[in-house]
Amino acid sequence: MTSCLANRIQYPDDGRVIILPGDPSFDWTLTCPPPNWRQAAAKDPDGFAFVVEPGSGLVRVATATDLEEYLYGGEYDERLDEIDEAEDGLEWDG
Repeated sequence: MTSCLANRIQYPDDGRVIILPGDPSFDWTLTCPPPNWRQAAAKDPDGFAFVVEPGSGLVRVATATDLEEYLYGGEYDERLDEIDEAEDGLEWDG
């Protein structure tokens, strides 16, 4: 895997290479694993997980210890609150 951005994003002709909020690829870019995820995952023989940081929405690699801190230290609850708020803003027209 070279980069998940390389396959999905076509940069505009004006040379911009930054993706800002409102750009069609912005949300997808946030969910892309970081480029160094394999090295970070290899540091812990007990396994790893991808977690989403509250506030920024960026995905990061968490070792087993980091995952416990994420789950029981309040970050997971913050993220759930963010997701719930986002879903409250959606209306179903079905």
